[in-house]
Amino acid sequence: MNLLYDVTLRDGNHALRHTLTSKFVREYCERANSSGVWAVEVGHGNGLGASSYLVGKSAESDQDLLIAARSSLKDSKLAVHAIPGFATIKRDLMPAIDIGVDIFRVATHVTEANTAEKHIEYLANRDLCVHGVLMMSHMTDINGLITQSRLMQQYGASAVILMDSSGHFIPKDVQERVDALKNSLDIEIGFHAHNNLGVAVANAAAAIGAGAGLIDGASMGLGAGAGNAQLENIVAYSIKEGSSQFEIARFLKMSQLVEDSYPDKLPRASSSSIESGLAGVFSGYAPQVNQISNELGVDVTALWQEMGKRKLVAGQESMIREIAQDLMNL
Repeated sequence: MNLLYDVTLRDGNHALRHTLTSKFVREYCERANSSGVWAVEVGHGNGLGASSYLVGKSAESDQDLLIAARSSLKDSKLAVHAIPGFATIKRDLMPAIDIGVDIFRVATHVTEANTAEKHIEYLANRDLCVHGVLMMSHMTDINGLITQSRLMQQYGASAVILMDSSGHFIPKDVQERVDALKNSLDIEIGFHAHNNLGVAVANAAAAIGAGAGLIDGASMGLGAGAGNAQLENIVAYSIKEGSSQFEIARFLKMSQLVEDSYPDKLPRASSSSIESGLAGVFSGYAPQVNQISNELGVDVTALWQEMGKRKLVAGQESMIREIAQDLMNL
């Protein structure tokens, strides 16, 4: 079985509107630590340093959440997500290093790997485990993916993670891309699925079949929009396939904690998540899209499609209203 990377306590924080508490982090990490997951990622939905009124204020600081996780993770590794522009080296990476974070994922839009150069080189030069992450990975072709991934490898990343941030891919898309990167890079490949089109676990399975060594998942699928690939289902798939070394009961204890603690926050497929997946737009925009379309009387399908045509990426929330107003004037 490939290494499982648990994003419940980071991507899942999107679904919780960034209200994750140290108490829950500590309790979840105690269960995750005995499950066999390779790493647990913790923090604001948009990563280190992202707490703001624009993308959501955290209930607790990055440092408090990481300290809580570190106290409970002895066997599994502690990981963070860092987007240059939100996360700075001095204010965010250095304190995380001092807390004892094991894995740093430095993430950029799929065509902007060069913006990660300073962060990745800083971490790699300190012999820390650093991965490069390409978000919205459907927004370039395979040759573009190879070019951007090679940059991250050049900067010192020991793995490149493809994020299907809008849940746009189907299994053949995943297989083609992982195959291409496996044949073009000298570092590990990982895959992070979203469930907008209902195929996140199938996409994770396709990545496994194509040789991806790192597979992301979240308990109960907790994550932005329609959620992530459901971690316990990935494990169940591997058991049925005959390639698992995990005990499903341990993962079900993790998912039960999530379900019991946040029954009203669990992700589900909805009309908005399907439309965002088809349009290739960040699934976390659903609340803003629905609010603005209702407020201005703009057709929600037309709004999603226009956002896709304009290639909106995460962090461009302010443009949704502008696009809706443009549609009103057509």
